[in-house]
Amino acid sequence: MIDDSVPAPPGPRYVADEIILYGIDLNDTNGVAHLDVGLVNKADLQVKLDAGIVAGYTVLAYGYAFEGHCYRLDSTRIFVITGPLAEDAKGCGFDKDLGYKMWRITASEQILEISTAFSDAKTLILDSQLPGKRSPSSYAITLRMAHRNGRLTNE
Repeated sequence: MIDDSVPAPPGPRYVADEIILYGIDLNDTNGVAHLDVGLVNKADLQVKLDAGIVAGYTVLAYGYAFEGHCYRLDSTRIFVITGPLAEDAKGCGFDKDLGYKMWRITASEQILEISTAFSDAKTLILDSQLPGKRSPSSYAITLRMAHRNGRLTNE
């Protein structure tokens, strides 16, 4: 019986901050990933990694393992990984026979997340800037001004 909560064993050597990322490789044989982002009557979004990179993958990630525990992502996420080679997945319930791969990366590895959202301009630009939907750092200037009752000086 396979246990879905057991990650793959360490690689050829133990790495203290290793993250095992589980997902599928979206690249075709030419190294191009085709992403359908919901555009009507338009070509799909294509991601092509530079040929100078030794190994590069556009990964649709479903979960990861860290420090002996398996985790599922709340939704699938797309990452570009340029470091490690893909391995056939083992552990955490991901079956290599279904096409899953795994990548062993460190916590300090630089990766790129591709986030796609499809909607009208009002939703993506205007509504996303409404209070409560902005990043907390964008509130800092408003908070400082409110602290002095709108004055620029303490006098």
